[in-house]
Amino acid sequence: MDTYTPDSSGINSLGGFSYQIRVFVYYMLLLEDKMQIEFETIDDVNIKKIKPNEIDNNDENFISKISGVDSNIAIQVKRTSITENTAQKTLLNWILLETSENVVTKYVLLTDQEYNNKDILFNKSAKELFQCIEKSDKSAKAIITKVKNKFKNNFKEFEKKYNSINEKYEFIAFDNIDKKIDEASAILFRKAGINKVVYYNRIKELLQHVTVEVMEAVNNKKAYIFSFDEFMALIDDICFRIKEEVMRPLYSNFKRMNKVDFKELHIANSREYQQLVACELPQNLIEQHLGFSGYYESLKFSYMETNKICKIKDIEETTYENFENVKFSLQRSGQDNPYNRLEETKKQSNSYADNEQIKFGSSIYLTKEEMEDIQISWEDEDNEKPQTRNRSNSD
Repeated sequence: MDTYTPDSSGINSLGGFSYQIRVFVYYMLLLEDKMQIEFETIDDVNIKKIKPNEIDNNDENFISKISGVDSNIAIQVKRTSITENTAQKTLLNWILLETSENVVTKYVLLTDQEYNNKDILFNKSAKELFQCIEKSDKSAKAIITKVKNKFKNNFKEFEKKYNSINEKYEFIAFDNIDKKIDEASAILFRKAGINKVVYYNRIKELLQHVTVEVMEAVNNKKAYIFSFDEFMALIDDICFRIKEEVMRPLYSNFKRMNKVDFKELHIANSREYQQLVACELPQNLIEQHLGFSGYYESLKFSYMETNKICKIKDIEETTYENFENVKFSLQRSGQDNPYNRLEETKKQSNSYADNEQIKFGSSIYLTKEEMEDIQISWEDEDNEKPQTRNRSNSD
């Protein structure tokens, strides 16, 4: 097996998560006792079909809140160019929020420096903005119409809310959100005392968990609320599961974050897909098994980065030997077919694999085209010899 040189920083791997989630996690890392953080939708929109990597395209519909004993901070994240229109919509959302029962002690508009955004939120005076609202004839669902109906020609009350928000407002432009997450995670995830690959995998596990939980709440039109006590319990759990000796990222979270799309040609044309088709599995089970493979492959890279090459070899060698034994047994009993090879191989033990999905995934992974002397076939191909591998040529 070739040697593998990991990214020396590890921080680059955090960019695969949405900016909204990374900002949310950054503030989560700053929580203190008796505090909680919340992610919710602020508009009546249909967001059922939004995928995790599409959150940033719908940033105007989401807001984060951090509340403590004496504070309640509302944070609007914009990873786009802030136009007069988007700034106005943010302010109008906050004006509605200011009229609610929950008292907000601070409003934050947060953006990324790469967009060179300027603070234009209060470019219009209260009177100018109110006149725009009064003249608007947009639909009842539009935020500007909701504000219009809320105040109904009552400029003094509108101006009061406008000024209140202005007094409690802060504009923030982050230069590098991933670096900030790194710095905020250093103590909690023991950066100084562990392998850096393990450290960044812990951060990724946190980001993945929060993404899954947020999307589930959002798709159910509920707020995702996380307390300081729950956060600390999650940190302990991640540190327990992700360490140099053993890495067990949550399979359920990985599965939700990495959906298999059969429309992608590289999946439909892959050998592992074709081999599963030969087992006559329905599409949902093919998707499940390809998910096993992806989960194992992701973990394999982590082991390579921490120089656990021998662990990978032992997992894969044991999986292949299990397959060889199953294939021979099925041939002897006259029950040799693709489905039986798959199912019986999955039933075999593999003590080097840290959970069932790793074991299952290694068997699907070994059906890949690039596998050589340990390639698995649920269905023999024309160029394959019927006998098992010659052990003298295995190394």
